[in-house]
Amino acid sequence: MNSNKNWRMKGYLAIALMGMSEFAMAQQETLNGFAAELLSTIVYSVVGIIMAVAGFKVVDWLTPGDLAEEVANKENRALAVLAGSMMLGVCIIIASVLIS
Repeated sequence: MNSNKNWRMKGYLAIALMGMSEFAMAQQETLNGFAAELLSTIVYSVVGIIMAVAGFKVVDWLTPGDLAEEVANKENRALAVLAGSMMLGVCIIIASVLIS
């Protein structure tokens, strides 16, 4: 009878250890997935910022004069609205491309 209880306890211990090992493996996969997602978020953010700056440079090239100079030093509000609208539009397009 004592031997039967011993085997039963060993069985319960084995089941508990298997459950804990599966939990530990799932946690490791979650951490690996989190690290991969964090890295991809950082990479896509950098790519998005570079593309937004390139879009600003294109609009600056298309407008007469120096867009940054007009907005920063001469306080030209119309060009500031143009630049802000352009940046917002470009960023929306970049975000939709990166999400898909």
